Amino acid sequence: NQTSGQIRFHGLAYTLGVVGSFILLAFVLIALKAGGNQIGWGFQFQSPVFVAAVAYLMFGVGLSLSGVFYVGGTAAGVGASLAEKPGYQGSFYTGVLATIVATPCTAPFMAAALGYALAQPPLVILAVFTSLGFGLALPYLLLTHWPRLQRWLPRPGAWMERMKQLLAFPMYAAAIW
Repeated sequence: NQTSGQIRFHGLAYTLGVVGSFILLAFVLIALKAGGNQIGWGFQFQSPVFVAAVAYLMFGVGLSLSGVFYVGGTAAGVGASLAEKPGYQGSFYTGVLATIVATPCTAPFMAAALGYALAQPPLVILAVFTSLGFGLALPYLLLTHWPRLQRWLPRPGAWMERMKQLLAFPMYAAAIW
């Protein structure tokens, strides 16, 4: 059992892991841009091979959500050894892992912000990526600072499996699109 102060520090460590990962990503993109590379958002969708690969990936994710096959286990355990470290270090690496796992999934929803950022000077890129990281970490940070908010979260149950199967259909639609 941990004190509320310790739980808050875990939330801060997680937030540092998420925001730090986004800042690192921003610096990589800034360095690539400074090195003369054309960095943009969406240019990869001009390649038919890339579009086909993404369509097949989305179809595969839909099949996985439908229960045709299961993706997890080994793939999910790749970063688990770092995230399972004791104390605040584990919370920090959980934030890093959350960034690695969530960023590719959320990138389409952040396209406008990313496209804007990549066309801007380095300080704006850094500010946008820091804001995106803080936005990703904020729900967890709020829950660790105000545990009463957890009452508003839905309880696990059979509804989760039905929801997962329902979410397969937007993936199929995206693959067709």
